[in-house]
Amino acid sequence: MMTGLMGLMLAAAVLAPGGAPDMRVDAKGLSMGRTGDAAVLADRIQTASRDWCAQHRAVLTPGDLGLPQVCEREMRRRAYYQLPASERRLFVKAGGRRLLNQF
Repeated sequence: MMTGLMGLMLAAAVLAPGGAPDMRVDAKGLSMGRTGDAAVLADRIQTASRDWCAQHRAVLTPGDLGLPQVCEREMRRRAYYQLPASERRLFVKAGGRRLLNQF
């Protein structure tokens, strides 16, 4: 189980700029040591990034409003770095980072 995630939610540093709300990703019950769970988290991060950027893209990437993938890529990056280092290593080893970069 993800032991280091506070409240079992991943708040992607997503201490978002300029008044936009944090992006939250549910990591409850996932174990980054399992390939399937890493894939589930990668998918959840991708979905949360897409949804967050659909509403708040102008706050994060005002110069790239016509390119939603710029915002989504940045939010995925921030979410990844919010994982505790030990969980991040497991996530990478289980293929989660590779999956996250495919979106």
